[in-house]
Amino acid sequence: MLVAIDTSTQWIGIALYDGVQVLAEHTWRSRNFHTVELMPAIVEMLAKCQVSPKQLTGVGVALGPGSFTGLRIGLSAAKGLALGRNIPIAGVPSLEVLVASQPGLRRPMIAFLEVGRGRFAWARFRFKNPRWGQITETQVDDIKTIAATITSPVYVVGEMGAAERQIMGRKWKTSRLAPASACLRRPSVLAELAWDKLQVGHADDPVSLSPIYVHTLSNVPN
Repeated sequence: MLVAIDTSTQWIGIALYDGVQVLAEHTWRSRNFHTVELMPAIVEMLAKCQVSPKQLTGVGVALGPGSFTGLRIGLSAAKGLALGRNIPIAGVPSLEVLVASQPGLRRPMIAFLEVGRGRFAWARFRFKNPRWGQITETQVDDIKTIAATITSPVYVVGEMGAAERQIMGRKWKTSRLAPASACLRRPSVLAELAWDKLQVGHADDPVSLSPIYVHTLSNVPN
């Protein structure tokens, strides 16, 4: 039984997965109240599913990039569960969680996550059956800069509000915007990815596991 935790951005996601079925999944937008909302939500999810913390056999956590504070809160909670219950933990990059649920397409994809102050962490991906593979380094830019890179048909997915959709929509001849439902990171997908890592023995060290912070990426604007 694995619990998955994603606090990469303002969107918080948790899920419970037994290796066969997703028993529970909850995603909501927090107004930067991750600290007070996350653990009570996990406790409530376990209670509703009649699952005891003693039944947990693994933890999956989204590593970012994303909000500095949000990532620290999620990773701290995940590490606490892993160390407290002496169970393995698996970290998964947040962009990987987002793209894993997208349909297989011939055109490449741009995926991005909000990282604060009007900036987005983004990368390009190409579908190589059976999964999407990242083909560029993860970068940090504002939405107009990302849009300016689109010069050929591309699928765009990410945390887009009205302003971002309007800017990306101007590229209508070459870009296809993902629907809002596809732009939401699914904690159930995170759970499956983390489960797969653990099944092949790729658990992470709960002590040294660290988030992917924005300042560690290749291009960070001043």
